[in-house]
Amino acid sequence: MPRILEAVRRVAAADPAAGWAAAIHAPAGAFLSRLDPATAAGLAGPRPVIAGSSLPAGSTEPHHHGVRLTGRWPLVTGAPAMTLAALAAPVHGPDGVAATRWWLVPRSRLTIEEDWDALGLRGSASFTVACETDVPLAHSICLTQAPRLQTPLFRYPLYGLMAGCIAAVAQATAERAQAAFTRLAAHTRPRHTAGALAEQPAAQAAFARADGRLRATTALLDSATQAAWNSALTGQVPDAERALLRSACCQMAEAAEHVCRELFDAAGTAALHRSGGLEGCWRDAVTISRHALVARRGCQLAGAYELTGVSAKDL
Repeated sequence: MPRILEAVRRVAAADPAAGWAAAIHAPAGAFLSRLDPATAAGLAGPRPVIAGSSLPAGSTEPHHHGVRLTGRWPLVTGAPAMTLAALAAPVHGPDGVAATRWWLVPRSRLTIEEDWDALGLRGSASFTVACETDVPLAHSICLTQAPRLQTPLFRYPLYGLMAGCIAAVAQATAERAQAAFTRLAAHTRPRHTAGALAEQPAAQAAFARADGRLRATTALLDSATQAAWNSALTGQVPDAERALLRSACCQMAEAAEHVCRELFDAAGTAALHRSGGLEGCWRDAVTISRHALVARRGCQLAGAYELTGVSAKDL
């Protein structure tokens, strides 16, 4: 597990948008682990690239041995490269109660709308996909149910894995901002001051604050990840470790946005130029922090467990 997260971080260190695509696709095996193995092998093929959307934007109607799936799902990262999409939509059980399932649909049955025009992660191709197609019930999963494969990788908390991959991109983006600021500070000479930006007390203090916050959050995230992985190696991951892991991921996304903004502000007008890299880091960090897995609900779930002992299924 730590190797997966490190691989995502390294890709993001080169390009956050590419890292974002890696982060979204990396946990795809967890989707397949909840299917019958023979079904999973048939759907995946030799080199699967699974994209998807957790927004229950579609609708289902009973049809033969499955459903008729219809809808448009936004924010499907890496859509042009996918071979399979996992698309959320509710289905009604025999008792009439609706429950969200993820329906696995081959690329050939999907239409891609190239509408991604966001503030950051602009190269991630997070397009809208649409379909109107039949899907067998056996080609659907519920992410809160236990996987069929009981191995350490799949015992590791799924939502913690997905949030951890996002946190890895956030961390790499903040590190890129630090590197960009260091380069700018060495050569930028602010008006009405003597010496380079790197020699100015305010810039030095801003860098120290940003660096300290990132180091502290990284230490928390690394510790929480390793604890959860150690538990997964030998059995089930306790709820307390799941909560700490989710909290650490959310805090990394928040810290990365803070670091990028603090350094952007500290660089003054020098940060406005795209060639410097700081403005891109800030835009990417803002976009990363808006993902539902590391936004307000993630923190709320972790805090709810700490305060009440109640563990949500998607913790």
